[in-house]
Amino acid sequence: MKLVIMIAIYICTEIIGLTLLYGPLRRIVDPERKHADRAVWPVVLIGIILAFPLFGALVPDGPLCWFFQKWGNLSIGYLIYFFVPLLIIRLCEFLVRAIRRLRTHEKQTPSRVYCTLLILILLAGSVALNVTGSVRAHDVRTTFYEIPREVLGQTEPLRIVLIGDTHIGVNSSPQLYRDMVDRINEQDPDIVLVAGDIVTSSYGAMRDPDTYSDILSQIKAKHSKYVIYGNHDVEEPLLGGFTYIGRENAHRHPEMDQFIADCDWTLLRDEVIRIPELGGLCIIGRRDESRPGDGVSERASLDALLTDLKPDEPLLLLQHEPTDLEALDEFGIDLAVSGHTHDGQIFPGKIISRIRGPQSYGLKKWGDATVIVTSGVGYYGPPIRVGTISEIVVIDLK
Repeated sequence: MKLVIMIAIYICTEIIGLTLLYGPLRRIVDPERKHADRAVWPVVLIGIILAFPLFGALVPDGPLCWFFQKWGNLSIGYLIYFFVPLLIIRLCEFLVRAIRRLRTHEKQTPSRVYCTLLILILLAGSVALNVTGSVRAHDVRTTFYEIPREVLGQTEPLRIVLIGDTHIGVNSSPQLYRDMVDRINEQDPDIVLVAGDIVTSSYGAMRDPDTYSDILSQIKAKHSKYVIYGNHDVEEPLLGGFTYIGRENAHRHPEMDQFIADCDWTLLRDEVIRIPELGGLCIIGRRDESRPGDGVSERASLDALLTDLKPDEPLLLLQHEPTDLEALDEFGIDLAVSGHTHDGQIFPGKIISRIRGPQSYGLKKWGDATVIVTSGVGYYGPPIRVGTISEIVVIDLK
């Protein structure tokens, strides 16, 4: 039933978008209204492209599915920045014409020149935003935070590198992750933390997992590299970025654990790791809240994870989604790091994300607990970033 509702919503949205486009397009190619097909065929072609994400959700995993997903994701970025402004402009047109009609009692329609300029400007703007957004998404930057070493009970300086949301999938380029690895190794970290969403809801969509594991295994750390799974590290179909299966059906691909091992990462599933040589630093790796996977319906509570820990032990919490932030201080968490939000990834997502979430990006204090959320390295859906950055985070304890 949920799938049927999602398909219905998607088709209705597509019809609305094409209807908005048909009017101006008809006035451009058929101003005399003698050849309706001149405007129909371009709209039909765009409609087929709009349906690519739908095909990608319904076709079983495989080359055809990944073809529709790849080009569907790519088209979504262009369509967002074309159709959303078109919707706003057409609504404004309707209001202006309605007011004028009330005053003059005359019906007015946009001119051919106006419609031509409108379509050209929207096309140019969409292309410009997507091209620059693609460049920005593949430009891995380094963000630095500095906190007192005493926060984690350290007597010597400690450097932690945090990455998240690599989202390896149909639109991924190995070069992005080579650049990421280079940025990480330039920092000579003591510990590397990976905050989940390694893939995007399909292990097979990586196409060549050996290439990616070879790249990721080249990350260097003096002590170790710890990773947790995120909500998209399970096998689930997506339609427009949303899944239609419940958490109880979100299973991990059987080869994911081996992929993590090939990356030379230490996987934590509701586990606590102590590092004696770092003053007994305890790293707590939590399962994802919404998609714990592995046949687990609920992740372990913080109370259960901390049962055997002493109150004065330094605690670093690694969790995919920045949740339970108000309770961290109560449980004695000193530093918590997360990803998941992408900082909104594309405008106006950044604004929405920062309004909705308790903390969608950056460093913030929650009582005595310090929380850091990264915007991540990869991308979800459209392979672009508009208004946000692709980053690795360096946390210096000095």
